[in-house]
Amino acid sequence: MLAAIEFATAVFLSNSANKRYWSGIIRPVRTILKILAVITILLMWLSDAGYNISTLLAGLGIGSLALALAAQKTLENVIGAITLYIAKPIAPGDYCKFGDVSGTVEEIGLRSTAIRRLDRTLVHVPNSAIVGVNLENISETDRRRYNKQLWVAIGCSADQLRLAILKMRELLLSHPKVLDTALRVRFDEIERDAYRIGLNAYISTSSMPEFLAVSEDINFRLLGILESTGLQLALPQQRIVLERPD
Repeated sequence: MLAAIEFATAVFLSNSANKRYWSGIIRPVRTILKILAVITILLMWLSDAGYNISTLLAGLGIGSLALALAAQKTLENVIGAITLYIAKPIAPGDYCKFGDVSGTVEEIGLRSTAIRRLDRTLVHVPNSAIVGVNLENISETDRRRYNKQLWVAIGCSADQLRLAILKMRELLLSHPKVLDTALRVRFDEIERDAYRIGLNAYISTSSMPEFLAVSEDINFRLLGILESTGLQLALPQQRIVLERPD
């Protein structure tokens, strides 16, 4: 029977489309099945040997109830694991954020989920805690937002500003990785020390490294537009106001 359990789990994992996803829960489930198989074999042997196992089964029932009450938190985590495997909100390899923990999911176990944080530390979060909070699966992002605010130094002409905004809009519209959804380049505000230009667009990628590369490319092109139109970015200024005492 133990060999049959081992063989069945091996066949399941070999035929599974997502072996990495199921391996975290198959191993503890396989162990539980082996324990149950050993107990069943032992009870059958005792029954064949002439022992009355009714009393033993009644005792096991009471003991199981007490064990269930004592292991309430563990059962909550097991139920949480089942919820994660049925609903599949996350999978190994996904970058997620829930509560104050964020990182890459390495394994979804029967008791906890292993999260590799950006500082490479490994955090084991109880499954009951994961299913009980707002879960953000960042890896499922279908596009990434490019949002920038440019503060242009006061002193340029309206024509210079208008030409720069026109070129910035043409840059985003012609860029192969920029979507036209919610694309915006506007002269947002006249502030005390600068003119503020707001840019908003969505990059057609879910990959963070690719998004950073596209964002860097757009930033360099924006600097080229500012140089070609004679605009300069405003430098942050600090003012100290002194009040004369009465």
